[in-house]
Amino acid sequence: MKKLFILTLCALSQLLSAQVKQLLPGHPDRSAKIDLKSGFTTPPKGYGEVPFYWWMGDTLTREHLTYHLDQMAAKKVTSLQVNYAHSDKGGVSYGLTFPSRPALFTEEWWDLFGWFMGEAKKRGMTVSLSDYTLGVGQGSYVDDALNENPELRGAELKFESDTIQGNYDKTCRNNLLSLYAYRLGTDSNIIENSGIDLIKELTNNRIQWHSPEGKWIVTQVYSAEKKPSLDPMHPLSGKSYVKHFFQRFEDRFPEQSKGGLNFFFSDELNFNLQGCIWNSVFRDEFRKRKGYDVVPYLAALFTDIGSITPKIRLDYNDVMVSLSEENFFIPVYQWHEDRGLIYGCDHGGRGRDVSEFGDYFRTQRWNQAPGCDQPDFSKDIIKNKVASSIAHLYERPRVWLEGFHSSKWDSNTASVIDAIFSNFAMGQNLLSLHGFYYSTVGGWWEWAPPCNHTHMPYWEQMGPLLECSERLSYVLPRDITGLILRSYTR
Repeated sequence: MKKLFILTLCALSQLLSAQVKQLLPGHPDRSAKIDLKSGFTTPPKGYGEVPFYWWMGDTLTREHLTYHLDQMAAKKVTSLQVNYAHSDKGGVSYGLTFPSRPALFTEEWWDLFGWFMGEAKKRGMTVSLSDYTLGVGQGSYVDDALNENPELRGAELKFESDTIQGNYDKTCRNNLLSLYAYRLGTDSNIIENSGIDLIKELTNNRIQWHSPEGKWIVTQVYSAEKKPSLDPMHPLSGKSYVKHFFQRFEDRFPEQSKGGLNFFFSDELNFNLQGCIWNSVFRDEFRKRKGYDVVPYLAALFTDIGSITPKIRLDYNDVMVSLSEENFFIPVYQWHEDRGLIYGCDHGGRGRDVSEFGDYFRTQRWNQAPGCDQPDFSKDIIKNKVASSIAHLYERPRVWLEGFHSSKWDSNTASVIDAIFSNFAMGQNLLSLHGFYYSTVGGWWEWAPPCNHTHMPYWEQMGPLLECSERLSYVLPRDITGLILRSYTR
């Protein structure tokens, strides 16, 4: 009887513990027992604005950072995301990061960032760093990862062809994967099932072959390493990416980062690879997943070899995307998920290029807050609906709105309010106003202006607007379809 009583108490304790378990900051309560009115009146942590805080223009001082921290806390800002801008010189994606004082990732910078995190934490805010300007070929953490492990570099598949009749003599490309000849019909299209594998005819990478009667096309498919680039299919790509960027913050500040870091953001991710990509494990992985060898059919990725062409292209893309998910996107997502953090994005195609990363929906679901930018007060329904649909389909907590860079210094509160409401109506629910400048150096420094915060004459009056967006950000991420329907039927 005593044992039964103890077991009952334990069960009740676990039940009560589960009921009072606190939700992570910024993660919506989607349970049926939600007290929406109470949360709307006083939103919990994690729903305020997350400005892009440009640590540029002047020497960073603790005094000025403290002033900004106090200003943001008074307006119920949730988190401050540090950003850096780029010049028009050097780099791969764009120019290299502008110099700053202290320089990014120096010991002096780490010391200042740790202090900044601690001060933000005291005020109920978190901090993070955007990866904008820091990607492949930009002289920062991705290049550190590539220098540590050059095998992380990617390769692209290339295609060449020659139309021949009779004798054919050619030196082939290095890293040759496929060498096939196909008979051409009278319409100059490949005749199905006419392929001849010419790899066995190679001697010292040179092909000498006499074709049967008629016109033929000889195709070469080879891999070409791209320097610099990051291969998302490499088994260590995501782990290395995490190690050299996100994990550095936790390693530097093992205790302080708990409750001090949140709302990291991936801005215009670019692996510097185009088209069909390849690596040393792809062939074996393809065979395991699809049950056949893709190499004899690689030409189908570039030209129509017959009715099997769509299957080859679909199977290739599926394996490429799966490997990219498993080896890059999921490890990055999981690092944040394990810590209860929200990771957002604004990537190149913003959903208009459905083939970006092979499959935009499949790859971008690995963000806690898929998102997009809306420059100059735009209200692009396609970008918004793609981001919000990903969040809805895969039950992600938030949808990240990066607004409204390049809207110019004559921006007014009416335009800001209209743009926020319009984009929120299309599915957004996490607001980042793009412009929060550390300094304008008396008007001599700006980046995709304006500064939407302390440098605007209406900053003192923005409190109610930011409180309004905080309440909307709390209400909108949960499934309120039923609530809306009930309100209309009463």
